[in-house]
Amino acid sequence: MRRIIGLALTLATVTSPLFAQRSALREVRNEGNAGSAGLTLVVAQPLGEFRRNGDVAAGLTGFVVVGFGGMAGLGMRIDGQYLIYDSNYRGYGISTTSSIGSLALGPQVTLGQGPIRPYGFATVGASMFWSSVSDANYCGCYDSDVFVLNGRFTTVTQLGTGLLINLSRRRTAVALDLGVRDVRHDRVQYVPVGGISENSDGSFTVQRVETPVRMLVYQIGVSVGIR
Repeated sequence: MRRIIGLALTLATVTSPLFAQRSALREVRNEGNAGSAGLTLVVAQPLGEFRRNGDVAAGLTGFVVVGFGGMAGLGMRIDGQYLIYDSNYRGYGISTTSSIGSLALGPQVTLGQGPIRPYGFATVGASMFWSSVSDANYCGCYDSDVFVLNGRFTTVTQLGTGLLINLSRRRTAVALDLGVRDVRHDRVQYVPVGGISENSDGSFTVQRVETPVRMLVYQIGVSVGIR
């Protein structure tokens, strides 16, 4: 009888840590599947026809990846991006800016659970090209104004890849996010670089072109795990 009781206690002592480890692994996996959110700085290189009409652009991307509970590494990416491809200060508080904004969603696959994890995604959505003139009130006599000179919508597709490099594995996982994406906007009317000129009477003349817009976008930022 004592031998049986001793054997039972020995089995309990040996198996308890194993169950604890399995529980901890299950918790980590569930946490990883919950998803992530992040913010990245981006620089975009113009390609194709946009190379003649645009310029190197800079901006921000914010994203959320919502994990699918039973499918490790697979999630839905919601991605918003803002870029400025032309900006010119004309003096006396007046400046012109040409911008691109987009919102897209699609699947993302992240491989592995280690400290360095590659990922890839494909998204589709809508984008807007617009240019504006801002009067920042150089004399301080009245409120500043912003006038939108051109605004056009089109569709956008993105195909991207990157690496997540762990910076912290405490209660909230934080990773460095390095990536590159091929961004393609369907044919759209926009103001080319240098396409806004100021007339002697203070009015503006706006040149417009219509082409597809393709860019290669490089990003660096931070991704934070969602518990």
